[in-house]
Amino acid sequence: MKNRIKAYFRRLVSIDYSPRYTRLAGDLASYKPLLDKRIAETKSENEQWAIQAKTLIKNAEEFLTKLKIDEGWKSFHTAQRLEVYGMADEEKIALTEELQVECSKLNDWRKDAILRMLGTPDQPKPLPPKAEVLVRALEIKDEHYNNQYYKNTLSRSMFQLLFMLLGAFITAIIIYFSVLINNYGHEFSHSISISGLITGVLLFGFLGAITSGILFTRYSTRVSRLTEIGSNTIITLSKIFVGASFSIFIFLIMKSSVAENIKLFNFVFDEPLDFFAVAFVSGFSERLAQRAIEAIVGKEK
Repeated sequence: MKNRIKAYFRRLVSIDYSPRYTRLAGDLASYKPLLDKRIAETKSENEQWAIQAKTLIKNAEEFLTKLKIDEGWKSFHTAQRLEVYGMADEEKIALTEELQVECSKLNDWRKDAILRMLGTPDQPKPLPPKAEVLVRALEIKDEHYNNQYYKNTLSRSMFQLLFMLLGAFITAIIIYFSVLINNYGHEFSHSISISGLITGVLLFGFLGAITSGILFTRYSTRVSRLTEIGSNTIITLSKIFVGASFSIFIFLIMKSSVAENIKLFNFVFDEPLDFFAVAFVSGFSERLAQRAIEAIVGKEK
């Protein structure tokens, strides 16, 4: 039991046990003997495909030691594609049939491209295909999975940032209400100053904007195309700050004389919590700010 506990804690603190690291390390360790066996059996030690494949595996191992996991995978996949040049015809035919089935998981243009190269039951191609054609089909398949993994990495990084911000602002809101109650008691709604009200509006505006960012990022993960621009940290943070700015904008309108001349809401603001609720909605969606602007200056014709 003691050894198992030690092993568990070692997994927590060691990069060697991270899922990304161990998966690539395991695949490389199991693939090297198979590659060496194929090279030996086909007497391809001096063939270019064998030389380049072994170099790529060595590069992948070096990338792994530097924790460059993405570069390691790309080198590994390229070595696997080069192995096609050492395959027998029967292996090429089997790989072709495998790709024809697997390409159903890919997006439409990649699927169509692979089937045009390798053929379908309705439009068969001569078997086995040329090695160059099979390598290109494999490259298209690998590109799809590389792009998918890259998109997942972008989304994971953005989720980490957004949830850190969410935790920080929830903590700030808890502290904010604790200060209000400590200074004014539970009836703080009748005593809170304008600066305290603005602080609360900003906090809830940021909370709404961050929540909107999390939902948007979750939705974007379902889109097949890469969203590198949409997942950019600067752009995401700019959306959050714009949402918080909208919450202040709505608050200023409600506290100004302009509110007397426009009918933006169907209720009366009686206490700070009303402002906080609207601030959250303002940060969450820019439509409320747009509606307020249209109520003041009119709709654009």
